[in-house]
Amino acid sequence: MTIRSLSNIPFESILEAFQKAFCDYAVEFDRKQVADMLVRRGFCPNLSFAAFENDEIVAFTLNGVGPYNGITSCYDCGTGTLPAFRGQGIAGQLFRYSIPYLKEAGIKQYILEVLQDNTAAINVYRANGFEITAEYDCYNQSIDRLRLDRPHPDRIEFHLLQPEALNGMEHFCDFRPSWQNDLNSISRGKDGLLITGAFLDGNPMGYCVFDPISGDVTQIAVDRQHRRQGIATALLANSLQAAESPTIKILNIDTNEKTLPAFLSSLGVAKGLSQFAMCRNI
Repeated sequence: MTIRSLSNIPFESILEAFQKAFCDYAVEFDRKQVADMLVRRGFCPNLSFAAFENDEIVAFTLNGVGPYNGITSCYDCGTGTLPAFRGQGIAGQLFRYSIPYLKEAGIKQYILEVLQDNTAAINVYRANGFEITAEYDCYNQSIDRLRLDRPHPDRIEFHLLQPEALNGMEHFCDFRPSWQNDLNSISRGKDGLLITGAFLDGNPMGYCVFDPISGDVTQIAVDRQHRRQGIATALLANSLQAAESPTIKILNIDTNEKTLPAFLSSLGVAKGLSQFAMCRNI
């Protein structure tokens, strides 16, 4: 078995290995959605690594690279091992192999998320220097079960936006979005996202970032001074007109956050899986 960078590996081979490794995972993965996810999360083949057996990928760590919270960071887009090769400590070997390359590339921190019930993965991460830094909850619901019939100010106008338009609205959000939901991720994946702003008399009241294909509500936020007026519900309803997915999902809401979960509950959106955010310094 050998370990090497994924820099010269065909993208289709990487996607195939991803699907094989997560075939029994709690979340189903569509190949197109995985490809889009890797774009949004800043996938960097040069700083991603895999273990090979007879030139076949049997385990991997797919890394994204970029700034996060003002720090040059590496994000684990997905670490997986094919079922037949689990229990051999390969994931730990991949992390130990990759750290010198990340350090040489100027990476200062390595961050990831992991399902809270995935004890085996958590133990691997802890053994390789990762510590829990936050807890996230994830929500999902069938669109046809949402309660979206709330009144909102008649003069609200909805406009499609480019990612840079959100730079002045970060304070609308009550918590720091995770890597996959922050503005850098939105900018990277803008071609597949619908970014809608709500305006009153030309002033921004709130916004929603939505992936019509996957149903992912990446961000939804309203100015504190204009909450409880039905603006967030109207934003979501407006965005869902373009939905191709029968369900929506909202990932990685900080467990200390109260406002957004209360809003989702009022719409009938159910809480699902929970994750830990973990980090190690490089």
